[in-house]
Amino acid sequence: MNKLISLSLSSLVLLSCINLYASEMGHHSPNNKTISTEERFSESINNLNFVKKSQIIKLKDGDSFTLTAAIVKQKIGNKTIRRYAYNGSIPGPLIVVPKNAKIKLKFVNQTDTDQTLHSHGLRLDYRFDGVVGIGQKTPVKPGESFDYELFFPDAGVYWYHPHVREDYSQDMGLYGNYLVKDGLKEEPFNKQISLVLDDVLLSKDAKPYFKDFTNYAAMGRFGNIMLINGIPNYVTEVNKGDVVRLYLTNTSNTRTFQFKIPNVKIKLIAGDASNYEKQSWVDSVTIAPSERYTIDVLFEKEGSFNIESINPQKNLKLGTIKVIKGKSQKDYTKEFGILSEDSEVIKDIDKVRPFLDKKVDKNIALRVKMDMSHAEENPPEIEWEDTMPEMNSMMTSKEVTWQIEDLDTKKMNMDILWKFKKGNYYKIKIFNDPKSNHPMQHPIHFHGQRFLIVTRNGVKTTNYTWKDTALVKTGETVEILLEASNPGKWMSHCHIAEHLSAGMMIGFDVEE
Repeated sequence: MNKLISLSLSSLVLLSCINLYASEMGHHSPNNKTISTEERFSESINNLNFVKKSQIIKLKDGDSFTLTAAIVKQKIGNKTIRRYAYNGSIPGPLIVVPKNAKIKLKFVNQTDTDQTLHSHGLRLDYRFDGVVGIGQKTPVKPGESFDYELFFPDAGVYWYHPHVREDYSQDMGLYGNYLVKDGLKEEPFNKQISLVLDDVLLSKDAKPYFKDFTNYAAMGRFGNIMLINGIPNYVTEVNKGDVVRLYLTNTSNTRTFQFKIPNVKIKLIAGDASNYEKQSWVDSVTIAPSERYTIDVLFEKEGSFNIESINPQKNLKLGTIKVIKGKSQKDYTKEFGILSEDSEVIKDIDKVRPFLDKKVDKNIALRVKMDMSHAEENPPEIEWEDTMPEMNSMMTSKEVTWQIEDLDTKKMNMDILWKFKKGNYYKIKIFNDPKSNHPMQHPIHFHGQRFLIVTRNGVKTTNYTWKDTALVKTGETVEILLEASNPGKWMSHCHIAEHLSAGMMIGFDVEE
């Protein structure tokens, strides 16, 4: 009997959502009246150029560069779809710069929507962070341009993307990498490859994007086709015996990847904003939206090696690495077998160690407010797939509010404005409430600063890397130590694009 009542309630909720969705989204309403579809983003591919291959652009200190966002078309499988691209490619150009370089980047908007350019992870001048209403006064409207001044103080892998309706523009293809090189270090690998991980939703049941609100607001828009560097079924070649450095970036709206290459040895080198103190062997790498990891892989045998994302629900093939009979100039097998320490990172973090055990300065909880009667029982730590696609597609930013609550002040989302002092360290305790209506993991990103993950559920970190994004699993408590190094007005938010659109963000200032 209880099961029947529960099913009936679920059916009523689903029916009400269907009616709401039909009336707001241009489908047929219950009285069979067709609603206007004018508020959908265009899906037209008329008179568009096809997407091009991404380029590598090497810049030096003081250089200038133009980055243009425009509308293109791309064939994925048997469909040709409307996309956005930087300089005609998805991903945009890989911009390689030396550490401590300053460059001028002219951003031109040739799309049909407002844009900005956010340089994710860079500790730059907040006025060029690309956040409208905080550092940048207005968005870059179609046909307009904006001059960004970028600073690259930290070696590592970073990326750029819009900070206006990321759920749409980023998912349409607007993303690309910066690779910041420290030229003082010898790099013991034969080849380096940037792998940008993404997905795209092209199923027959996929709902369109809308101008006035975000759909898929419960769990985010999961794609059904996996992409590496903008294409499905990605293939690259390396020589037998090569040590290959892979720069991994997750640009998807919501999907967490468990990156794996079976039958090879993988060495973890770096996180978001620095190398690890010490390299380590790993079987796989969990990478949430906006995170970056650097790994070295030794390919000892010829053959084809799958690039996969593994999870408890399914294994997804992302691409293939073909190992061919060839000869590279140098053999790095010996160096690969050594787990090295990074003395510079250790020295940098040594200055911070006295603050790792300091008291907590800020307490926040991650929750959601939506029209559901009760929380899910025994929710998973990570939603690897969309387990309720119909319901998720119907939940919009009008009905769903994802929340960051300051447990000390009881303020919520953008009512929160923390004040930090430059040069100080702040411990922030983040609790992901498992008793929310629909709890799920959240990659929490802090703009313009870097931090260390100090503990997870009370267990101390033993091998540090500087981060700008922390994946907080359902039910998990994570403590981070934020280094307030970069003055300005900033924001922190969940990097699931639909959660950000549904309110999951706070403000903070770093004052001189």
